[in-house]
Amino acid sequence: MARLQDVAQRAQVSLSVASRVLNRDQGARINAGTRQRVLDAAEELKYVPDHRARALRLARAGAIALVVPEVNNAIFGNLHAGVQEACHDSATAVFVAQLDPPEEDSGSLARVIGNGRVDGVILQRSEQYSDDALRTAIGLDIPVVLFNSTLEGHVGSVAMDDAESVRVGLDHLVGLGHREIGFIAGAERHDAAVRRLAAFRSLMIGYGLAVREDWIVPAGWEAPAGAAAMTELLSRSERPTAVLVASVNASIGALSAALAAGVRVPDELSLVSIHDTWQANYVTPSITTVAMPMHAAGHAAAKMLLDHLGGTPLRDDVINEPAARLVLRRSTAARG
Repeated sequence: MARLQDVAQRAQVSLSVASRVLNRDQGARINAGTRQRVLDAAEELKYVPDHRARALRLARAGAIALVVPEVNNAIFGNLHAGVQEACHDSATAVFVAQLDPPEEDSGSLARVIGNGRVDGVILQRSEQYSDDALRTAIGLDIPVVLFNSTLEGHVGSVAMDDAESVRVGLDHLVGLGHREIGFIAGAERHDAAVRRLAAFRSLMIGYGLAVREDWIVPAGWEAPAGAAAMTELLSRSERPTAVLVASVNASIGALSAALAAGVRVPDELSLVSIHDTWQANYVTPSITTVAMPMHAAGHAAAKMLLDHLGGTPLRDDVINEPAARLVLRRSTAARG
């Protein structure tokens, strides 16, 4: 098996230069020709880095954890891809895990990351966690970057522009002639849900439209919550002609409940969801969504964490490039 020394000798560079090139040290002042010679030599010799030795030298595990509420939730696919992409160049492994509800296990995050198993955590907050429960969970001796969530007193987060996603969805509905618009909100304790609800109220007023509190139903991020919220909304004596849903998973439940109640979508009710997953394209009718920059935000969160491990302070960022965009499908139509 080829050693680092063999690569350095083949490329005719020092051991230090070979190491910095192969460890993707972007701060190293190494010209492009030398860098390419090292990479070519490593490929010719089929060199495989010894991550254990590197971790020992740096006193690091060489891995981070991506912790999400539910690992089989398709919405996190692009997030994971962005994190993985950012970690690839630094030869950092990514472990994916989920947290138990706080009432079941308040110390589950500490067990997920283990004792020195990872160098840092990117955490997507579960709707089941209050601010206090979240503070308890992330009270660790390694850095934690919150994803699409912020927490008072905690520095280190990457959020997306929730207000812009709501604007894109409402612009579409208003452009179709809808004036009576309802909102199925996320969990009341989740700050992203709070931001989306505040944006809905503000934007509706900006359009000169009435905000009907009886057409705003707090729910959650998942399909059962969306179904229950739609059932409640349809029980009103007056119904909206369109509904914006704060989560794509909840929108699938909302669509199911509307169809089960005999409501024709989109002829009698138009439906738009924030976030996009492949499932939205494979229900009938397919759901019009607002795609958010999950991949870019995941990449930014991982880069922030890796930069921090290299000495850069954590910060609170909002990712709005690429901008939220409408994915037009068959659940929306002009108001009849």
